[in-house]
Amino acid sequence: MSIFRKWVLAIAMFIALIIDGICSFYLHQFMNYGSFGAASVILPISMMLIGLFDDTNENEVWLAIGTGIVADVYFYGIIGIYTVFLPVSCWLCQRIARFLPEVFWARLIVILLGTTVFIAYSWLIFKAVGFADASMHALLLSLLVNLGWSTLVFALLYWIWGNLAQDYPFLIDLNAYRV
Repeated sequence: MSIFRKWVLAIAMFIALIIDGICSFYLHQFMNYGSFGAASVILPISMMLIGLFDDTNENEVWLAIGTGIVADVYFYGIIGIYTVFLPVSCWLCQRIARFLPEVFWARLIVILLGTTVFIAYSWLIFKAVGFADASMHALLLSLLVNLGWSTLVFALLYWIWGNLAQDYPFLIDLNAYRV
């Protein structure tokens, strides 16, 4: 059973990947404001929360790389956006968490900045390869819509990922620390 405890976070990330895909497929019509839409950012928020809650486990960067590869193949069919963003965001969140107060509002600001960077990064990559031709104006207004949805998703996922990251750290056997 201790082997399973080491992999709970990876299994939860896979479930978050599936839920992110389901939400982006079925809820995209509700995630719009006028002609400006928001992306489903459950997976990036989840990975950033893991980094913020468990800032000492370097194995979570490897979890982010694996999750990024699976997410890129699942969503886009090519490896790139999630494979780069998830490990970088997890690593940065781990570094930020070392001097950031462990309160809901401080972590909310980090997550909102992170999701904004993720959406802008995705737009830049899609614009460079010709997948998207949205203007900078459309990007900025979509970022505002995305901030609202990111706040809602963060509030829903905060305690879930906090408990998972603290109780089931990735590839760490907590039984060695128990007396």
